[in-house]
Amino acid sequence: ADAFLTPPALPGGPARLARSPRRGVSTLQAAGEGVGAGTARRELLKSVLASPVLLWTSSAALLAPVLQPLPCVAAEAVAGESPEQEATRLLSRIPAMAFGAPATDGTLAAEVAAGIEAQAVALEQRGGKDLARSPMLAGSWRLLYANAREIRNLASGLPLGFALGKVYQPLDPAGGRFENQASIEHMYGVARASNAVVGDVRVAPAGTVNAAGTVNDKGNRVEVDFRRITFTLQQVLGQPVRVRKIIVAKQSADAAPPANDITYLDDNVRITRGGDDSLFIFCREDGERPMLTKSEREELYAEGGKEAVLFGKEGDASSPPELRKLTE
Repeated sequence: ADAFLTPPALPGGPARLARSPRRGVSTLQAAGEGVGAGTARRELLKSVLASPVLLWTSSAALLAPVLQPLPCVAAEAVAGESPEQEATRLLSRIPAMAFGAPATDGTLAAEVAAGIEAQAVALEQRGGKDLARSPMLAGSWRLLYANAREIRNLASGLPLGFALGKVYQPLDPAGGRFENQASIEHMYGVARASNAVVGDVRVAPAGTVNAAGTVNDKGNRVEVDFRRITFTLQQVLGQPVRVRKIIVAKQSADAAPPANDITYLDDNVRITRGGDDSLFIFCREDGERPMLTKSEREELYAEGGKEAVLFGKEGDASSPPELRKLTE
């Protein structure tokens, strides 16, 4: 999945964070009161890494305070327009969000979200067949809108002043590779992080039935295996850092493989449905970082990491409480 545009400038910048010592934000006060920058960075670094909520909420959203959306213009239906024209009009309905995060039915007014979803349904009727094997599927896609529970929860806010940024999904069907890449921004630019899901993708067998009861009778379904989830802290108080946590994703034996149905596809727009019929709208756009090469993936796998069961009954029981909260 992916997102759009850049955030509006925030007045005052980082200096405003240290204005009131009584607020008890010790790390940011230290940065504003002359305490060594190295100490301040270390304190914030410890706060970030000690927050399982931040790690798990960002990771869970890729397996799927927000500012007001920027205004957009939604055109009415045009008789005789091509599917590509209708797809372009669909994108014009989606407001740009702060930090380029995807819009969701939880961060937009109900009538705006309903209009987007109704037009997406209409476009899906023109989607075609055998899209899972289409050469147009390959490339980098940016998530613009989703009504999936995980994305909705993440886009509604993260702890410690962090917020979801742009989300990209590079796909290499021929090589069986995919990634979900998200940037995680701080409201005042104090730190920057990223989250990624690295996995395998393949064409699903004909006739399979997903959790929503939809039969794969059009050749539009792909199955995925989640291999690794990474959370990387990249910058603190303007200084580069490199701290990474790795989760080894496991799937319970009782769970069906995660799958997505590609319900519309052209050169610039892709619509997919998750296994629970959740909606994702993408626009083709180059991401901020390249997909890992095959050798880089093998190096990542060799690093190991903490194991976590993410799907099925076993996953419900063993996943961290922050992850379970997102899927309630």
